[in-house]
Amino acid sequence: MRLFSSALCTAVAVGLLAGCAGSNLGSTSSIPSAGNAQSHLINGHFYPQWSHLASLVPPELRVQGPASVLKKLEPLKKKSKGGIYASEFYDTYIWGYPNPNSNNGPATCDVSGVSYPNGIAVDGKGNLIDPDGGTRTVIIFKGPGLCGSELGSFSDPYGQPADASSANAATGTVIVGNIFDNSDASGSISVCTLSGGCTANLTNSNMYEVAGVALAKNGDCWASATNSDGDATLTYFKGCTGSGTAATGFENSYYGGLDIDKKGNLVSISAFNSELYVYSGCNPACKVVGGPFSLHEEAVFGHLDKKSKNFADGDFDLGEIDVGKYSPTKYTYSYYFNNGLSASETVEGAAFDPRSKE
Repeated sequence: MRLFSSALCTAVAVGLLAGCAGSNLGSTSSIPSAGNAQSHLINGHFYPQWSHLASLVPPELRVQGPASVLKKLEPLKKKSKGGIYASEFYDTYIWGYPNPNSNNGPATCDVSGVSYPNGIAVDGKGNLIDPDGGTRTVIIFKGPGLCGSELGSFSDPYGQPADASSANAATGTVIVGNIFDNSDASGSISVCTLSGGCTANLTNSNMYEVAGVALAKNGDCWASATNSDGDATLTYFKGCTGSGTAATGFENSYYGGLDIDKKGNLVSISAFNSELYVYSGCNPACKVVGGPFSLHEEAVFGHLDKKSKNFADGDFDLGEIDVGKYSPTKYTYSYYFNNGLSASETVEGAAFDPRSKE
């Protein structure tokens, strides 16, 4: 497991995820408070700190946020048929890149009107889902095809949206992973629809700080989190209801993004040691199908393409999107692209359109 130096842990940067306590993602350093001058206040809410990113983020961004950032690219309006979305935490755009992009070509379109976007995702219909950290809303953009118009949004009354998953975000259930709930309470899953908002909140004692969520075709859902001791956990909710059950056989060292491949396997990032696991079952017993596979560098979120042959993740270490060849029993890094992206703005989300056919 990766060790964090005490010096780095005191140089706090703002971001989605947090933690410094020896070799674990500790609970004591991850909750911001009004007395902590290095915490970041957005729209009246203190946001959790992603401590190990401190060396990547200039001090002026930690103070002023995205309004002070001038993009290197002008907004692009051309809609693409398909490709990869990329998001940066300190940005007001989500960028659409044609696929494949192994030549490191530029973004061909953008989605505007976002603020501190977190773990972006594409649903089964090609709609883009933005868990919008700056507004505490979830914004849906029309697909298929990159960079469609906004379909609508809903507020997340339960906490700070970090990740989301849905088969059809326009008309169906959208689950939202809240890294923390209100008043610094433990994280959770919000169960929502675009038309009706969020009507249920799923919690479990294994979920203290939540990163990734996944929703299966049969309605089951999972949350990748840490518990109050900083240990990585996976929690299973049958039918995405009830109090949940701790999954057994979960071998991740850290929490991270989740996805489901075309064979129904759960694909799980272990964020801070750059590993990828593939599990079957996890309802609640997990069986390791593949991994740990080494990712190119550290990433929190990532997603599969339509045929589950390629996996893209947001590489915050190098400020790029990394793409690798995927099968349930093998992962091989292929290439990166970073045209128009910047490590200082914290590359975070990556999602294929179309996404994996689960």
